[in-house]
Amino acid sequence: MKRLITVYCLLITLLAACSGLPSSSPTPLPTIALDPVSQSESSADKLTVSGVVVPYRTAKLSFPAVGRVKSVDVKVGDKVTAGQTLVTLDTTLLEARVREAQANWSVADIQLRFLQRVGTAEQNMESAKADLERAQALLDSAQAALEAGSALTAPFDATVVSVDTVAGETVVPGRVLILLGDLSRFRIETTDLSELDVTRVKIGQRVRVYFEALNAEREGRVVDIALFSSTLGGDVVFTVTIEMKDQPQDLRWGMSADVTIETK
Repeated sequence: MKRLITVYCLLITLLAACSGLPSSSPTPLPTIALDPVSQSESSADKLTVSGVVVPYRTAKLSFPAVGRVKSVDVKVGDKVTAGQTLVTLDTTLLEARVREAQANWSVADIQLRFLQRVGTAEQNMESAKADLERAQALLDSAQAALEAGSALTAPFDATVVSVDTVAGETVVPGRVLILLGDLSRFRIETTDLSELDVTRVKIGQRVRVYFEALNAEREGRVVDIALFSSTLGGDVVFTVTIEMKDQPQDLRWGMSADVTIETK
């Protein structure tokens, strides 16, 4: 009996010792309360994007054919009027091409008349007619090049922004020689409006434009939304054009602007 009592005492002692050991169950991690994410200003009832000042109208002028510059009649900063001559070409080469085309047309015309007179085969007659048509097309092209390529003129009242040629230089078709800008009126074009936000922009929406360089703010409206995208740092963006009710003094082409579009 004493032996059983001793065993019971040992068991009770062991159980008491085990109850004092640390629990093996994991301690629960503290719970961190997260504040709800606040929406940015651009995600509520307005969009805030960047913009740049651009002229109301611009023109890049070039010649349609190769030629040698005879004279450059303007310089950067000059104010020009619609129709004013800016650059003239030496038309000697163009005139020579017209004379050559005229001579080729005359030969083709004489050949066709001869064949008609002698009554040649129909196949030869059709070939001669085709030659005359080709000669006429070349003559028309040469005459058009002479008329269009003799001078560059201003398409509207503007300011000369850049001049990239000098007298005596040979120029090629498509090379921009004169850049014009109508600096009497400016617009704003956005530069970083994303493809996700452009769907919220509509023609006529009110806009606030802030020019940090001038410390000036103006009101305006959306007047155009680009139909196709461009890329900015790998992102797809769309250009939105804004017209202001009035523009601050000293506004210049290329100045930056902070644009806030009201989308509500």
